[in-house]
Amino acid sequence: MPPSTNREQGGPSHRSLRWAVLLLLASLVYKNYIHDILFIALGINRLVQPIEDFAYDCERVQHPLLEGCEDIWLDQVGRKLYASCTSVASRKGWSPSGNSYNVSARTRTDHISVLSIDQPGPDRLYGLHKLEVGDGYQGDLDLHGFDVRDLGEKLRFWLINHKPPVEATTGKPLDAKIVGANSTVEIFDLNKGSTRLEHVRTVASDAIISPNDLAVDDDGVGFLITNDHNTKVGTFRSLSVLFGHGSISYCRSDTGKCHIAADKGFHVPNGITKGSDGLFYIAHTAKGKVTVHQLLDEQLVQVDEIPLGIVVDNLSLDAEGNILVAAFPSLLKLVKAMDDPTTTAPATILMIRRVAVQQEGKDGKAYDVVKLVEDKEGKALPTTTIAVRDSKTRRLFLGGIAAPFIGICEEHD
Repeated sequence: MPPSTNREQGGPSHRSLRWAVLLLLASLVYKNYIHDILFIALGINRLVQPIEDFAYDCERVQHPLLEGCEDIWLDQVGRKLYASCTSVASRKGWSPSGNSYNVSARTRTDHISVLSIDQPGPDRLYGLHKLEVGDGYQGDLDLHGFDVRDLGEKLRFWLINHKPPVEATTGKPLDAKIVGANSTVEIFDLNKGSTRLEHVRTVASDAIISPNDLAVDDDGVGFLITNDHNTKVGTFRSLSVLFGHGSISYCRSDTGKCHIAADKGFHVPNGITKGSDGLFYIAHTAKGKVTVHQLLDEQLVQVDEIPLGIVVDNLSLDAEGNILVAAFPSLLKLVKAMDDPTTTAPATILMIRRVAVQQEGKDGKAYDVVKLVEDKEGKALPTTTIAVRDSKTRRLFLGGIAAPFIGICEEHD
């Protein structure tokens, strides 16, 4: 009988193979999970700068109508700022995207606040008021992200609404911790010069799973929604920050029909905006990046990726075509600030600029990323979930889902 070989005995060849496989698996786990936790979420070795390092003077504008302003839209022409706000207490208890389902904590005070950005007034409140809701809409608003389009004589609003769930036939309340929120998109029109929103229609669909933000296409009909999770509720839903998940839905305002337009490669998709180049930009909270997409036949195709290396939230577009990014240097401090609104987390505002075609090729990058302002100690900026930039005055307007104020930063020489 021939002597046994090392392979048959599980000798060095087999042991080397096993070690190679283990090292490969460890490398994949580190690259896809541990690295992101350490360097993106926790910000290990990240340089976070004090606000004094930047050429901005920032002020806090505090008022009950400016609490919990998760998203903001700036009318560059009409010179007004619109914000989706509610009380901080309500945000803390009822925030389906953040796995908070305490229906009884809702203060039922969600609203759209309006500021005239060029008219601060003696009280520095910029003519602050809220929009009333017309009689054509029955029910409450539980607001999150939104988008607006100028239709000439009026502005049209698309509002994400996280309504508490009810039984369809009886209207009996259901347990939100079991079934999740009854999230819809509510479309309203605001006649210019008016302070009353008139309801146009409700868009409800199974494809609206866990909506965080939305962006309307140039036709003013189609719009894309970021579902930051694959499910409304679930035991492992909170782990999406580690393992990714999420999808993008395409809906039509005229028919109310929706479908999933993309569901691969997302890592808690959050903010979304339509760029001046006709492409859609999507923030991936868990991966610290922004991906760039083209909408083709109502399906979404990724065409580029912009790594940022930091936890990201909402995106906005300024009049010069730049993308503004609200980011968080420390996820742990963000979680603490969400739980305790008397504290604030460090905030970072980035700007993504498209590089001229003739300049591409030096380093292969099509985009340039600039840090506009950062607040290491949380002295002036809110726990910022959205930043918009007025290109005319170069001011920044900042809102935060758990902040009891908004921030306004004016650039100086």
